[in-house]
Amino acid sequence: MSARRAAWVSAFLLAVGACTFAPDLSRFAACDASGGCPSGTTCLASENRCLPACGEGRTCDEPGPEGDDDAGTDTDAGVTTDAGTTDGGDLPDAGPAALALESTLLTEGIETLPYSASLQARGGTPPYTFNATGQLPAGFSLDTEGRLTGTPTRAGDAFLPVEVTDQGTPMKRASGNLLLRIRPLLRLAGPGPLADVPENRAYSERLSATGGQPPYRFALTSGQSLPAGLTLSDDGSVTGTTAQQGTQDFRVEVTDSATPPQTASRVLTLTTVDAPGFVKCLSRAVPDGRVGTEYSYTLKTVGGSGTFAWSVKSGELPPGIVLDTQQGILSGTPTRADTFTFVIGIGDLLTSTQQTFSLKVD
Repeated sequence: MSARRAAWVSAFLLAVGACTFAPDLSRFAACDASGGCPSGTTCLASENRCLPACGEGRTCDEPGPEGDDDAGTDTDAGVTTDAGTTDGGDLPDAGPAALALESTLLTEGIETLPYSASLQARGGTPPYTFNATGQLPAGFSLDTEGRLTGTPTRAGDAFLPVEVTDQGTPMKRASGNLLLRIRPLLRLAGPGPLADVPENRAYSERLSATGGQPPYRFALTSGQSLPAGLTLSDDGSVTGTTAQQGTQDFRVEVTDSATPPQTASRVLTLTTVDAPGFVKCLSRAVPDGRVGTEYSYTLKTVGGSGTFAWSVKSGELPPGIVLDTQQGILSGTPTRADTFTFVIGIGDLLTSTQQTFSLKVD
């Protein structure tokens, strides 16, 4: 039974059954002069109204002829839910959203190249003020408007402790460690110049690169060419046989596999020489290296008996690099950045020669 019908019980109890009715009975028909009422109703003499009877198969909760909405006084209005439009003026002001740094991952940079990024925040009350709460990487600075600038000296990941405040009252604060990722600079390592080409002899040399993201792709730049008979593969191999005399310069470009990719280019030199009977070192230079990156280069020779002994006559190889004294291969992983100069000796049973090299390690 509804709360409204329960209220009727407290007001009226009929002999024909325990029926309850609304206190305001004006909407019911009046009894006739003899106290009669239509079928299904009973005359309530004290009010002279025909009220529904409860003993004829219907419940006391049945709605009246005008539906269940009582047009009279509603004493339950204090708990009635308003299903209409919410009055925004009655709601408390939620205020600005919580202050936060927009992202904790900054755009990537490249070592030795100028870097610039603008930090962003959201929520709170702009404008925002940014401050570094700890030490920034060497060469970097952050102004109060969130501009981060500098020139990274080395590749790697760095975390920047940053705090942002707003203009609200009270002031809001948010902080975080922003990740700055610096990629290695791509370099065409050489060798430059390339090993000499013995005239009319099979030739093979290999260009190399450092930094960036391997694998690399090599190509001659537009309008450049190698001596007739030689080709450059995209893996950096220069191969073929040539009879073309003299020295030729050409520019080679290398592209790495990063997104977006880096490119680097360099002018290289190739010289065609006679093939003597005695041992001769064809290599004029060695490729550059990089700290922590595996290094390998095979020195080139021509003439002699074909069986050579290799040695470091003077100078110093980079720490981490060794010379294979039977194959003439420089290999290893350099551990210190510098330029190292050394003299390599090559000899067979009859003759010997030597060549000075400089190996730059970044």
